Amino acid sequence: MDTVILESCHSTWVFDSARMRFCRILKGIEFAKRSVSTEWRPYWDLEINPGDETFTVYLNATRTRVIRSWRHTKDCVQCGGHETTELSLEDIRHAVHV
Repeated sequence: MDTVILESCHSTWVFDSARMRFCRILKGIEFAKRSVSTEWRPYWDLEINPGDETFTVYLNATRTRVIRSWRHTKDCVQCGGHETTELSLEDIRHAVHV
């Protein structure tokens, strides 16, 4: 699987670029000792802006349905730099049921 993994303050975003789908693993939420993830959703395009740590997920070809978020950083202005839990690749595979 060709993947792009982005960390935001509240989620780990997993983009399967070969199948043009994504899901999120929610941070700080577990059920039966397992991370909680969203269902896989299709997307049209992903733009990552390294200048301001934002990214945009375009959900359709006309780019009228979008999700915008930001990447979590050490001195994050969005959450005040609070540490978030990092997931290993094995944790990600287990959470998204690839």
